[in-house]
Amino acid sequence: MFEKLCGVMDESQLQLDQSLKDDITEHLQSLEKEVECYFPELSQEQEALARNPFSTEHDVSSIPDEIQDEFLDQRNESSAHDLFKLKSVTQFWCTMYQSYSKVSMIAFRVLVPFASTYLYETGFSTLVNIKTKNRNRLDVGNDMRLALTNFRP
Repeated sequence: MFEKLCGVMDESQLQLDQSLKDDITEHLQSLEKEVECYFPELSQEQEALARNPFSTEHDVSSIPDEIQDEFLDQRNESSAHDLFKLKSVTQFWCTMYQSYSKVSMIAFRVLVPFASTYLYETGFSTLVNIKTKNRNRLDVGNDMRLALTNFRP
């Protein structure tokens, strides 16, 4: 939208009011903070660990001390390595949670925000569709449950 705004402003040879520029800047900064809440800064090492815990490129010293032993145990377990080859990344980490919960939690911090954000957006869109002017009931819990379920009635 800013490209179109700039194009219109250039064509009409107008300048934006400084207060409008300040409002736009403030709004964009608040959006940036909001996105940072959903997607906190993750180190490259954490992202690499979530993608492939068996890579030889991992620097063990960059992993927190309380997790290093568990990480090394998992890395040296051949059955975990075989499981990693057979399953998807998310399925692998869900399976590993029972045995290696601390290392799995690091991977979950990388993997979960995308899924949870998607679910929130899906729920919000569903609520907007249910809460129309014609269907303005106070209790939408049952309608939401039915709309968001994976089961077919």
